[in-house]
Amino acid sequence: MGSSYVLVIADVSSRPEDAEEFGQALEALAGACRDEPGCLSYNVFRSTDRPERFVSIEKYADSAAFTAHRESAHFREIGLGRVMPLAVDRDVQMYTSGAPIPPAPNPRRAE
Repeated sequence: MGSSYVLVIADVSSRPEDAEEFGQALEALAGACRDEPGCLSYNVFRSTDRPERFVSIEKYADSAAFTAHRESAHFREIGLGRVMPLAVDRDVQMYTSGAPIPPAPNPRRAE
């Protein structure tokens, strides 16, 4: 595998009274992002304990695909225009894949 993918985990919250609108905006952004050629997956999860808190897990083919995502019209319109104004807490972590990791040996397998 020549290039590594980019994984983004975003933990974001709104005020409780904005939770429904915030969730709708996050889902709209996820839907638009899933259509990007370099977006491998984009899922949004809502907290069962705090309905104003959401976690999105995004996977992009490579850093160029992630850059294209951040420069897209829908990111500006939905992400910056609708999501960010409602966010009161935000923790975004980025990860990249390294070399493929071979599977762990199976201790039950007879040699």
